[in-house]
Amino acid sequence: MPKILLPMDGSDNALRAIEHVIALQQSENGLDIHLIAVPIAVDSGHARMFVNHAELEDYYREEGETALAEARRRLDQAGIAYSYHIVPGHIAETIARFAEDHRFDGIVMGTHGRGGLKHLLLGSVATDVIKLTELPVTLVK
Repeated sequence: MPKILLPMDGSDNALRAIEHVIALQQSENGLDIHLIAVPIAVDSGHARMFVNHAELEDYYREEGETALAEARRRLDQAGIAYSYHIVPGHIAETIARFAEDHRFDGIVMGTHGRGGLKHLLLGSVATDVIKLTELPVTLVK
């Protein structure tokens, strides 16, 4: 059973990836689906002076649950089993490392589908993930 990772940020783009996987699951009925939310890690020592560890963990959990909420609702509604993970860090690096460390077969992610100058100026988490992993990455536009 292929084990796939779906990064979720709560955006419409990410939710298109969920819809793609729901359609795949219903036609193939054999995917091990894992959602991941990556709240941006608070790395600043100055910020940590004002926030204790428990508050920071609560912040990560709340941010992650918000990013995952609609994807989880859709998978639940479709009756599809899944696991989810909240892993603070730098987004692309965390996704790629988590996927490789946990031996995923591939990553499915939504993308804005920007091209040309907009992509050059704004960058892309999807592009960075592709650069950072040897795993197959399916982009859903």
